[in-house]
Amino acid sequence: MHSSRLIVNADDFGLTPGVSAGILYAHQHGILTSTTAMVNTEFSKESLEEVKRYPDLGVGLHLVLDAGQPISTSVSSLTDNRGEFLKGRELIESAKRQDIKDELEYQLELLLRSGVDVTHIDSHHHMHLHIPCGMEAVVEVAETYKLPVRSFSDSVLPGSVLTSDYFHYDFYGDNYVSPEYLLNLFSGLQPGVTEIMCHPAFLDSWLSNKSSYNFTRMKELNILVNSKIKNWIDEHAVDLIHYGGLVDEP
Repeated sequence: MHSSRLIVNADDFGLTPGVSAGILYAHQHGILTSTTAMVNTEFSKESLEEVKRYPDLGVGLHLVLDAGQPISTSVSSLTDNRGEFLKGRELIESAKRQDIKDELEYQLELLLRSGVDVTHIDSHHHMHLHIPCGMEAVVEVAETYKLPVRSFSDSVLPGSVLTSDYFHYDFYGDNYVSPEYLLNLFSGLQPGVTEIMCHPAFLDSWLSNKSSYNFTRMKELNILVNSKIKNWIDEHAVDLIHYGGLVDEP
């Protein structure tokens, strides 16, 4: 029987300086092992320079399809007439598989060129799961680049693409962001690899403009560096890994 292995992944690296700083702080002083980077934000370049100083932090791509502008110049099914990404229902109905694939490759190549050893792929607002052809496009690129993909259920991924055994996305929002809730999640850990998604940050003025999910991010950060949480992980010998560790699966 394998022991429990845990990936604690922060989404949105590069969204704002405070978000990136909070993620790095949670990695240095807490249980955070992994993050996924947005490469189409105005702060992306600086954050990717900064992250190179933390070689133990796994960095994946947070594929953005519904915020800001694409990296590729020719993905018209994803954008409005100003060149901004479409959102919500409009995006879901318009998006074409080839455009998603092209944009994903552009974002991935940008991340690789920045010198990051990319560990895996997930997406902002889980858009690749909401768009009917989204997962198909992501899987094709993941197979080409031999990268794991975050998945809510292994049944949607072919065997050729690695993912975690379990995924928890509910450490989120005021009702669930508490030390007790996280410890409760831990106590239910199964043998195999579990990913817990989180969104820690230091608040900055950009964040309140860009995201309605802001103050609770600071609360998340607080919990991820809480000594009670760190001690539980140590006492129960849970192996903290990032997606780069999936290939070493016994």
